[in-house]
Amino acid sequence: MRAMTIRSGLFPLTLTFCVLALSALPAQAQLGGLMKRTVERRVGQKVDDQANIAMLIDPRFDQTTIELTPERLDTYAAAMEKRKESAKADRAKADGIRERVSALRDSADKIVRPKEENAYDSARQRYDECRQKVQEGLDQAAEARMTQIFSQFQSNPVAAQKDPKAKQIMALMQEMASAQQKGDAEEMQKVTARYQAMFGQVTDSAAIDKAAVAKCGSRPVKPASMVQSAALRSRADAIEKEARALEGASTGVAGASVGMTNVQAHMVWERIESWLSGMRKDAPITVTFTRAEYDQLVARRSALRKAFNGS
Repeated sequence: MRAMTIRSGLFPLTLTFCVLALSALPAQAQLGGLMKRTVERRVGQKVDDQANIAMLIDPRFDQTTIELTPERLDTYAAAMEKRKESAKADRAKADGIRERVSALRDSADKIVRPKEENAYDSARQRYDECRQKVQEGLDQAAEARMTQIFSQFQSNPVAAQKDPKAKQIMALMQEMASAQQKGDAEEMQKVTARYQAMFGQVTDSAAIDKAAVAKCGSRPVKPASMVQSAALRSRADAIEKEARALEGASTGVAGASVGMTNVQAHMVWERIESWLSGMRKDAPITVTFTRAEYDQLVARRSALRKAFNGS
């Protein structure tokens, strides 16, 4: 039996007939289909809600996490609605600041002179290595003096008891032990510095630089290009913090505006935002809620979405 085929000339007429037939369906039938789809979506949403309810784990309420009561949810949603305009302004201001940050960093990059930086880095490395050797020599000399003094005290204990320097050393050692026992780090540092100075140990950075001049020369000076580029980057880092603060301010509202502390208000924002995110992505709710909280969130789903959208 030969298969039936539709001639190319009849295909457009067939398509037209189908379109006319569909358009001739009663309005009630079309509306009924729409209602059916709406009901199906609602039933599906209720099934999802019930599945999430089954996974709930009661949270622990404290001074940070507070219960999401109907009054708190309504107050917070109203505050978020008011916050939208200021949040939009904050984001615009943050964007402007980031443009300035980008311009500052670009200017810093243009100032950089690789040859000058490489030459400075090499000179500084040589100086640091030489200075380290000078410092080690100073430490060894101080240690030798300390060893010599203690050897003298051990060889003649009677004379050591009368020696003013020996008495100073013993007094300082007792102060160090007392500070260590009390856990007083600041006092320990002061006493240790006096103890080191008694034996001529050099610990001050400027004093070590001075001692290193004869052998190492002066400390290398940064090229002007490095100083200028560093200043620009430092400025960029400082104003970028302003942008981050403005963006951070968009996450919720001030606690005073909703009768909470700032920490509590931010936690409320995190919990609601987490719930809304789970709803948008059809994902399991990952933050714990009580059954009462979850029911209140579901009841206010539309209002909360509207309040948090664009906030």
